[in-house]
Amino acid sequence: MAAPDRPLRRANWQAVACDLCGASRPDVLGQREIIVRGRTCDHEMVFVDAACGQCGFVQALERPDDAFLMDYYRDAHIGHRGGELHFDGKARLAAVAQRVSGGGRIIEIGANDGAFCAELSKAGYDAFGFDPVEADEAAAVEKGFLEAGIASVAPRSADAVIAYYVLEHVIEAGAWLRSALALLKDGGVLILEVPDYTTHPQDSLNVEHLLHFTPETLRELLEQHGLEILRDQPAPTVAYGQAIAARLKDRALAETPRPASGAYLAGGPDRLKQAKAAYAEAMADLARRQQAAEAAAKLARDVDPSGTTSVFIWGANEYAERAAPLLAQAFSSVQVVDKSASKIGTPFPGLAAPIVHPDAAADAGTRIFLLCSPNWNAQIAAEIAAQGWTALAVIDAVTGERLE
Repeated sequence: MAAPDRPLRRANWQAVACDLCGASRPDVLGQREIIVRGRTCDHEMVFVDAACGQCGFVQALERPDDAFLMDYYRDAHIGHRGGELHFDGKARLAAVAQRVSGGGRIIEIGANDGAFCAELSKAGYDAFGFDPVEADEAAAVEKGFLEAGIASVAPRSADAVIAYYVLEHVIEAGAWLRSALALLKDGGVLILEVPDYTTHPQDSLNVEHLLHFTPETLRELLEQHGLEILRDQPAPTVAYGQAIAARLKDRALAETPRPASGAYLAGGPDRLKQAKAAYAEAMADLARRQQAAEAAAKLARDVDPSGTTSVFIWGANEYAERAAPLLAQAFSSVQVVDKSASKIGTPFPGLAAPIVHPDAAADAGTRIFLLCSPNWNAQIAAEIAAQGWTALAVIDAVTGERLE
């Protein structure tokens, strides 16, 4: 629910045809409603997830208007601004180096604060980045940002265009891709990463994602636009992702793409069946995560029915988003803590207090910790013990069980 004392902004929705084949035969899979707490207001979005009845591509049946999305990202999006990288930086740099000659010009779209642009520049590339969300802040950190954005890039001047976890957010995949290819030299390289709907449908369906790609649908989109998929493909640099590298071979198709291929359309029925199965799997997984959050919150309430203990939710992520409102109903002091400099000081959904560094727990009289990392909760629990922060309970919010 939106906070009663805060403005609520709703998206204006637009019906669209399938991004891959242009058909308007949606097979509705389900609905997701999200309310995200921003700096100035709450943002409500209701996604009707659908698979194309002709080709099976999974996408939002309707899309928010561009003005809403830009305001939403600028008000509520948590970008990466310093601290540890949230991706495998060495693998990402190696993937570029294997496909782009040293000293080449690289444009990164959706570059956050320019951290990867800085790494590319150190490696000898002529690297520049653009991010409409982070543009103002990024200009100040001098990491190779284009202050005027993409408009300042000369057409067909880049040896490579790269974008990591951007394409799933855009309103229209084809329009976005054509604008990216307009920057690329003939024969230039495009490198993309997006969530993999085949292996991680629950992560692809997370929050405001509009487009949900399998390796097959991503390949088809690129081939429609005159790109040749390279034989040696990079590995993804985020656990739930997929990566693809392709070379621009046909400028005419980059500007006016071909229709979906007959071979691709022939696989539509099987793709639709797989899309439905993956969606059911994702919804079941999301239900399990909610059940774990409710079990973790109950454990905390059982430990202190009075609700006077300070509760620290370690990890500003989707697990915390589920647990936070449940705990806020029962405890007077609930804070989300995280070591990421990009998150500290930003608002967190369902809580009045912003995200703080874990050191805030040092001053508490009594403590309960909820740990929200799928991979690092044992290490976090060990850190809590090493700090000497005694706790009434240390609870794993991923499993809904106590750790000690």
